[in-house]
This record gives sequence, C-alpha cells and structure tokens, in this order.
Amino acid sequence: MFISQFQCPDCGTSEAFRSRPRTLLERYVLPLLFLHPVRCAKCFRRTNASTFAPVRERNQKAEAAPRAAA
Repeated sequence: MFISQFQCPDCGTSEAFRSRPRTLLERYVLPLLFLHPVRCAKCFRRTNASTFAPVRERNQKAEAAPRAAA
C-alpha cells in the first residue's frame, strides 16, 4: 500500500522534492491518508506521494532570494 520510493508518473525519475500544500484538501485531508504533495526535480510535474517515500526537502535559501523583475 505504501510506496517506499517516489517515481514520477510522467518521466519516471525518482528525484523529487516536497511541494507546498496549496488547498485545504492538501493541507488537512492528504496527511490523514499519509500523502503529501511533491514536485518532480526533472520535469517539475506536481503530484502526491506517500509520506514514507524519501524525497528532498524544499530549498529554503532559493525561496528567500528576491526574484528578478522581468
């Protein structure tokens, strides 16, 4: 039932990192089902994965850096 390793359904890579919960469903219901949102590090597809699947944490340093004006 619980996947021990993440695999992207789009590109098949196992490289992923945690994604920020966006909706109330992702914030409150998914944890009850032992799931959390993750983003593929290769194709950037966002999906849900088992809480027990090893994925990288979000890069807090890149998040705090100001974005360049386009």
